[in-house]
Amino acid sequence: MKRRSRAALIACYVLIVLTQLYYPKWQYVGGDATISYDVSGYYMYLPAVFIYHDLRELRFLPELVAKYRMSEAADQAFTTPEGHRVLKYSAGMAIMYAPFFALAHGFAVLSSAYPADGFSLPYQVALSLASLLISFAGLYALLTLLRRYYSESVCAVTLLIITFATNYLNYSALDGALSHNYLFTLYACLLLACDRLYRDPENPPTRTFVLIGLLVGMMALIRPTEILAASIPLLWSLRLTPSGVVQRAKFFTQNSLRIAMAVLICLAIGSIQLLYWKYAAGHWLVYSYQEQGFDWSTPHLTEGILSYRAGWLTYTPVMWFALLGFLPLGFRRQGTFAASLLHTLAFIYVAFSWSVWWYGGSLGQRTMVQLYPVLAFPLAAMVSWVSHRPLWLSTAFAALCLLCTAHNLWFTHQAHRGGLFVAEWMNKPYYWRTLFTFKKDTDNFLLLDNPEFFRGTPKRIDTLYVNDFENESARSCDGLSPRIGNRAYCMSDTVQFTPEYHIPGPFARRQWIRVSADMVSSASRWDVHNSTQLVLRFYRGGVVHKERLHRLHRVLNDEPARSVMLEARAPWDGADEVRVMLWNGGATQPPVLIDNLIVTTLE
Repeated sequence: MKRRSRAALIACYVLIVLTQLYYPKWQYVGGDATISYDVSGYYMYLPAVFIYHDLRELRFLPELVAKYRMSEAADQAFTTPEGHRVLKYSAGMAIMYAPFFALAHGFAVLSSAYPADGFSLPYQVALSLASLLISFAGLYALLTLLRRYYSESVCAVTLLIITFATNYLNYSALDGALSHNYLFTLYACLLLACDRLYRDPENPPTRTFVLIGLLVGMMALIRPTEILAASIPLLWSLRLTPSGVVQRAKFFTQNSLRIAMAVLICLAIGSIQLLYWKYAAGHWLVYSYQEQGFDWSTPHLTEGILSYRAGWLTYTPVMWFALLGFLPLGFRRQGTFAASLLHTLAFIYVAFSWSVWWYGGSLGQRTMVQLYPVLAFPLAAMVSWVSHRPLWLSTAFAALCLLCTAHNLWFTHQAHRGGLFVAEWMNKPYYWRTLFTFKKDTDNFLLLDNPEFFRGTPKRIDTLYVNDFENESARSCDGLSPRIGNRAYCMSDTVQFTPEYHIPGPFARRQWIRVSADMVSSASRWDVHNSTQLVLRFYRGGVVHKERLHRLHRVLNDEPARSVMLEARAPWDGADEVRVMLWNGGATQPPVLIDNLIVTTLE
């Protein structure tokens, strides 16, 4: 029977390796490199200390940012009032990277083939390989623990679901250098250590207390909120009965000195960050996240779990089975229920109380990945329950898991090579319009700004406004020709806006309005915030009741001379006027030409 779980583990390893080879980030530069974005912030301690000997000012950083085109790395530190540079992220991940950094640095120094600057190819490869090894260790530790509670078949299926059907695949194989992959492994090791601790509660080994203190301390040093992991050794194997609570209290009393030792070890590891802050900023405590913080009274639970922007279950729907699995897990009375459920609830509350609840350029919710070893228990309970049900139910469960696997593999591909997953901008219309497609229709990208579009063919189109700009004084942009006629409206560094074009109503509730225009762009713009915008506003009583817009360079980058359309419905209470205008996107942006502006109603 052990062959099944071993085969599943090998299949998971193979998939992770193949996925990393499919998109080898160590070969890329800039924001696609292994050491980029958040990883560069975690990692910066190592080159600062061991190569540049400058942990307080980071004077080496601008040159490296320019050399390796990692402009985002400059944002991983802030300047204190005293003028010192303080790294945003805590030092835990740097400690995890350190052995692999040492190997890469030694190779770079001895070979002389690559700059020994902390960011050349050997360092990129080293962190990528480190992430692979960490993911292997995490899956092995999780399987070792699950085997103590479930059959080999259930363990195999659970492991395959987590690797194939969740965003763990992305954060172990492609973005594995982020903290979530490492925390997944630390959580799996912590659960394994806690299980060993309570296997023989009368004579628990001292080394297990030491290991638990080390693991919790390291997890909190990586992400301070992971101090929540301390709840797992407190609650693991606890049966929610009066006798169970009494026995746990007795265990704590009998082992109070060893528990105190574990706490001191945890605090000693945490003190590393305090020492850094004192050295770099002159203060023992520094809030390095600046304007970001927690919305404790208004957690973003609905958005974080269900939204199309980055909802956990929207992008990892197979985890519905894990949540439902708490029911059979509770009935099994294993002693894993209380720790799993209470930690999950606390984790979700803290994770989605964060003001930036979508966690930047995240595929689904990356912050949930480290919770998967805990959720493996209710997931395994669900797999076990289904395996004892009628054939039709187990078949339906298998089919849904396969569908979730296809869903996850499709999104993983689109996030890196396919280009249809657009982090931080996803919404419901775009999600369903593109799901399981592979051909890029650039017009679909406009849905990322405006979720409304007219489906089908209108039975009637009434033209309300036409402007061919032939009778206006607006000149054409130098080097750009009007699409129709001899004149067009040129937006440039000195002319940022068109006039606001007024179209009187009234407009009935939910009436469709379409704005179309011919556009000619002189250059691509990859920062979407600086894109030319086409804006439609609905007015009632002189007050804006609704606004829709398109960031036009989402399509003009691929086709610089083309027609664009913006469609929207009037508000529920109607409108007595609509206004249309365009903005060039900023004074430093190159010229854009507008021609043949038309406003119509659709029936």
